[in-house]
Amino acid sequence: MNKKYDVLIIGAGPAGIYLGWELEKKGIRTIIFERDSRTEVGSKMDQFHMDAYTFDEFGVPPPSPETDEYITSFNITNHYSPSGKIVKKMNWPVIAMRFPFFIQRLIKISEADGLQFEFSSRFKCGIFDKNKLIGIVIKKINEEYEYFGRIIVDASGTNAVVRSSLPENYGIETFNINDDEKMYVIQRVIRWLKPDEPHPGTEAKSNTWMYYKNWIAPHFASKANIFGNGQPGGYENVEKANKIFLENIHFPPYEILEEHKATTVYRRSPYSLVGDGFFCIGDSACMTKPFNGEGISLSWIVAKIATDVFIKALKSPNYVSKNELWDINIRYYRDIGAKLAALLAQIPVAANTTKKEMEYLFKKNIIFSGKDFEHMNQYHELHINFGRMIKIIAVFIWGLITQQFSRSTLNSMLKYMKISDKIRKHYEKFPENPEYFNEWVQKAEELWNPVEKMKFILNN
Repeated sequence: MNKKYDVLIIGAGPAGIYLGWELEKKGIRTIIFERDSRTEVGSKMDQFHMDAYTFDEFGVPPPSPETDEYITSFNITNHYSPSGKIVKKMNWPVIAMRFPFFIQRLIKISEADGLQFEFSSRFKCGIFDKNKLIGIVIKKINEEYEYFGRIIVDASGTNAVVRSSLPENYGIETFNINDDEKMYVIQRVIRWLKPDEPHPGTEAKSNTWMYYKNWIAPHFASKANIFGNGQPGGYENVEKANKIFLENIHFPPYEILEEHKATTVYRRSPYSLVGDGFFCIGDSACMTKPFNGEGISLSWIVAKIATDVFIKALKSPNYVSKNELWDINIRYYRDIGAKLAALLAQIPVAANTTKKEMEYLFKKNIIFSGKDFEHMNQYHELHINFGRMIKIIAVFIWGLITQQFSRSTLNSMLKYMKISDKIRKHYEKFPENPEYFNEWVQKAEELWNPVEKMKFILNN
């Protein structure tokens, strides 16, 4: 058995598989280790959505409508105000799929190009030589095996089993992702008991109620839909929020056919994605778009960057230090990483507004507008020019005068717009030389320190 590779990847999720596939196609000897069995991998989640543009952009064949993977495609997502009376339409092409079939297809595609997998293989620990990571110990059933690689990749998801196990002085943050840094999601497959009665799942589109963090999406079963809800802090908060939602928004009677639970990370990424012989990607690196919770296409962007840097670094026979991988940090954080960090700092204060305040923002087409949603999907940022900023401030002041907006919320909104802008500009100046990294981190910590986290705020 060959136990020496160029790259070892822990985790056969979309991020790990895509990175491994890209590397293998470029002649980089790569293997992926996955703790689940081959038949179980990807089974923890059922339905999900991806931008239709993603497939062409990253060279992944889209799902065929004739397969079990494909559910439907749609161009319209309706965003409803807390009362459900105001709706903002987002025009953005989306494909709805079944996650287990999607993962299994990615595995087959990548295997056809030579990528190797070891399933039912659990990461135990790293192997170090003179304080440098050179390999990993994998446990299969009751046996342990050592594998050696020039670069070790953590794509293990929110558990971040490799990153969190590194020595604290390794140059990369080893934090665990806390409950208040995750969005807990429950997806229920529901069937309408009176399908002829008007209900929000009648067309091939998605409907969201942002205040409650609930949504209805298409499903492949007859007279059925996905009814989802996400909340920070735990599944008990999801259940509370769903109860409040159904007390405020009318749904005709339905029965629950299936229930699926999952989590997605909602916190800033580590300040560095790389260490000596190490790189993290996907949920292990907190790579999630804060405006919609989707992280696959974001991870694939980073995988493209990492592939370019890996190829260059592996040309030398020398040990691959963090310096050889540092360009991943620069290219990510100075561009899309800066935009997403700014949104992450700004969105919670908008999402944490009261029911009355959010209704007012929907009514005035501020922040919660169809164009804003489209712009965030396309450009990964909330574009606010000077003229619109003046309009926003005027709307806030009028809301304050008419008692539709509180002074504390107004102050928070203006405060976090400034903080968000400072965070973006700071990330755009990510240090080219690792020697200046600690100084950059110190300033970043000061900027992130006052930023709010997403909260459970619902009440009737």
